Parts: sequence; C-alpha cells; structure tokens
Amino acid sequence: MSGWSIGKHRVQVDVREPFLTIFVDEEKTRENEIPTHELGDFPLKIGKRGVLLRRVRNLDVARSELWIDGVKVPPSEEPIPQRKPKKDTVCEVHPGGRGGYRDPGAAADAKLACGICRVPLCDSCVAVDGVRCKACFETASTAMVKAERALRIKGPLLGVALGLLLFIFGLALDSMRMAGAGLAAIALVGVRVGIGYAKERREAKNRLPP
Repeated sequence: MSGWSIGKHRVQVDVREPFLTIFVDEEKTRENEIPTHELGDFPLKIGKRGVLLRRVRNLDVARSELWIDGVKVPPSEEPIPQRKPKKDTVCEVHPGGRGGYRDPGAAADAKLACGICRVPLCDSCVAVDGVRCKACFETASTAMVKAERALRIKGPLLGVALGLLLFIFGLALDSMRMAGAGLAAIALVGVRVGIGYAKERREAKNRLPP
C-alpha cells in the first residue's frame, strides 16, 4: 500500500468501504469515522506535526491527498527513511554549504541526509515532509502529477475500449442489440466523464486552500 513518509512516521489510507482506515506507523486512527465517498479536509496529528488529509474528486472516484503547510506531499510506494548525516558534515544544498560560499565557516551544519539521494541537509533545505531534499521532493511531485493524469484517463479509456469491442462484435455477429449496447456504453462513459469533470471543477472552485 502506498503512503506518505512524514519525518519518522508513515501514513497510509485504506479506502475499502464503508469507511476509510487511516494508519499511522501501522496503527489505526480515526477508524469508522470518515465514509469512503465523503469529500473534504480532515486534520491529522502526525507526531508533533499537524497535517491535512484531503479527499477530492477524480472524475467519478475519490482520491486521497496529504498536505502540509499548504504543500501537497507526493506519496511513495515504500517508506522513505529519515537518515542521519555523517558526523561533522555541512549542508551541500543551502547557500553557505560546499556548493556555495567561499568561506567554509559560513556553512550550515547538516541535520539530516535526504532519504532518497543522501545529500546532507540543514533544516532550511529539507522538504516539507522532513525526509527528502527539495530536489527529490520536486521530482516526486512531478511524477505524482503524471500518475494522477494517467489515472484520470485509465477508467474512461477502458470503458470506451470495452464498448467499442462490444460494438465490433455486434456488427460481426449481425446483432444490432449487441452493437447498440456497445454504442450505449461509449455514450455512458462520455456522460459520466462530463458530469464528473463538472462536479470536480465546481468543488475545486468552492474548496478552501489547505
């Protein structure tokens, strides 16, 4: 199950009906409280940090998002470790680290290392999730947007493909009923996508910033 690594903690959401089950470090929280199809913002306490679980529409299905300080956190398939830097290392990203200033004395001390690329980081250069550098965070955010777009078209494309297949078989078997059912399925997909998109736009317009 994919989820979010926030500092030393791991957050996962099981969307099996009728209620969401939220796991924090594999322990259930807010069980039997949030209906699977309910949209909205649900505050969570992860360690000492306040985060926001947001349930939004993705055409005709609901999707879970995790936000921290107004930033959407990209999920990961596996937990991302909160790594400790090597002793007496300095931040290699922040101005003042080895990549920037001439004066070594101005270098910021590394407080942790990126859980992905292991680059030493000071507090200012850690991404909002507390485990990645900002570069790795942005890379994951780009991949997240692409995955969300692919998920948006996957269901409709499958519905259209099945309807088209039914239509072709109907023509091949000289069955107007089967062919008509295929066309009806394609039309239904179009209608559901249109309705879902309209609802999505309306809800996004009325939604408050995280």
